[in-house]
Amino acid sequence: MTARQLLALGILALASAAAGYLAYTEMRAPTASAPAASDMLPAFTLPDLDERARQSSEWDGQVRVVNFWATWCPPCRREIPLLKELQSEYGDRIRIIGVAIDDMEAVQEYAVEAEFNYPVLVGQQDAVDLGNQVLEDWIGLPFTAFVDASGTIRHVHVGEIHREQAEGFLRSTLQ
Repeated sequence: MTARQLLALGILALASAAAGYLAYTEMRAPTASAPAASDMLPAFTLPDLDERARQSSEWDGQVRVVNFWATWCPPCRREIPLLKELQSEYGDRIRIIGVAIDDMEAVQEYAVEAEFNYPVLVGQQDAVDLGNQVLEDWIGLPFTAFVDASGTIRHVHVGEIHREQAEGFLRSTLQ
């Protein structure tokens, strides 16, 4: 093989590898994933921090941001201040709902530090099951569902969410 043929082969291999990588990262992008089989937020009942059963129907008709998280998850903890800010800034236009996939005692202890301004619900297997209904085959936390007032899941963000992403999802969900 000549040097020119080797160079052409190398360029072709590099272009193929780059295209494959881009296709892979596009498929694996953490910014948004498809909701589970049903586009509707399923009905659920989970206990809040006071161990009082809360039903999802309590927030029917409201735009909801349902954040799945755990106390042992550093990215989950990092995004909580943003979620609190969004709840304060958007006021009664949205309802942030935290779903902790965790032990009640651990979440109650963390709540003292976090000073949540939105409802936090806690569950173990029942919260995992709810998560599977919202996002099929999820494998890590956090993830956040943006649900319009009719109960349709409009976006699911996988991974730690940042302000620009959250505001973009909220703009399109509030329309």
